[in-house]
Amino acid sequence: MRKYPSLNSRLVLNTTISAVAGYRAKLNGFSRNACLFLVYVFLISLSLGIYEVIFNLYILRLGYREDFLGFMLSLVSVSTGLFAIPAAMFCDRAGRKNTLLLSCLLLLFSFSILYTTTSKFLLAFFSVVYGVSSSLKIVTAPTFMVENSTGYERMHLFSMYYLLYTVGVMIGNFAGGNLPQIFISFLDINPIGPVAYQLSLYASLAAVLISLLPLIFINNKRNNLVERSAAFSTLFSTLRSVTIQKLILVNGLIGMGWGLALPYFNVYFDIVLGASSKQIGIIFSLSQLVMMFTLLFVPILTEGLGKVKVVALVQLASIPFLLLFISTSILAIAAFGFVMRSAIMNMSNPVLSSFNMEIVSEDQRATVNSLIWMSCYTFVGLSTYAGGLMMAHGFYTLPFLLTCILYIVATVLYYIFFEKVEKKQKIIDMSL
Repeated sequence: MRKYPSLNSRLVLNTTISAVAGYRAKLNGFSRNACLFLVYVFLISLSLGIYEVIFNLYILRLGYREDFLGFMLSLVSVSTGLFAIPAAMFCDRAGRKNTLLLSCLLLLFSFSILYTTTSKFLLAFFSVVYGVSSSLKIVTAPTFMVENSTGYERMHLFSMYYLLYTVGVMIGNFAGGNLPQIFISFLDINPIGPVAYQLSLYASLAAVLISLLPLIFINNKRNNLVERSAAFSTLFSTLRSVTIQKLILVNGLIGMGWGLALPYFNVYFDIVLGASSKQIGIIFSLSQLVMMFTLLFVPILTEGLGKVKVVALVQLASIPFLLLFISTSILAIAAFGFVMRSAIMNMSNPVLSSFNMEIVSEDQRATVNSLIWMSCYTFVGLSTYAGGLMMAHGFYTLPFLLTCILYIVATVLYYIFFEKVEKKQKIIDMSL
């Protein structure tokens, strides 16, 4: 007797086909500006992927301790946070394209010096310049994507932004882990010295330089110039909003947890678990690979559950894997915990970015984005220094434990604060 597919099977198949077709249609709807921006993001992330694996290890091999490394990393984050509001004002006055170009040039210049000098002062100063570059980018990117997309494909654009960033970082992580070994083999370099790491960092500069090209061809969508008095008026009115105050609080807590632990994963792998740079690069790139697949499901999850629920669920689900990471001395198990934590936790990034921009008015977007990142990165900087001090005194697991506590508190508050806000926003969107 011939067997026919069950009704449920056909329903699942039809739903899947429909979801894939809808996904493709929304990707095809990206504007020219959005596509050029995504190319820029991919190229920048290649360089950052190498930096992520190598730079901390390079600083330690120059003879500096974890406390100075923490000081440098904290300067990057604090300057990113404190410059966020001036960056938003500059973005509104100079335009999105010019702001991204300036960010890229500052990144190229700061990395060139950071990878060359051994002076404490210059390492600290150009960490600040790197932070300014990061501030210009993170304040501009969400605003640029909102202005160069429609509500139809916007969530997919934000997801593709994080997806391409993830792919680029993954390739950069893999390259960063392997380049030192390649230079050691071919150039007869001291394997425990800093030179192989330095050459690997130099190689990453090529991607930053090439990333200027797609930015040059972006067209400014409209004149974004605003009066300085209007910018300050928008800032003060935004700060009076209870919703914005809640966003600032939650992102400050997330930033505090982020700074305590995330900059030191490679240090923990290196010192506590005894992993080589090649192993660290493979583990980091594997985490990006898994993250790449999880990000594909973000738009589907948000359509079914809503943005706030998705954020809460994935952030809480990542915590057991972070605890697994620090509870074992076996590299393979720690790597599994790291990979799963990174993949699950980072699913919330495109949802947070999109939701934050949707619940505020158009004239507030750059300002709100700057306030959120100011709160986040300022606390990232302070807690990064605290995490470095803890590790310099031998407390290698304590920063990660504190991160778990902070993420739980931030997630619960986020759900309480914004579940009803999202429901109201949906009603408004349906009425338009």
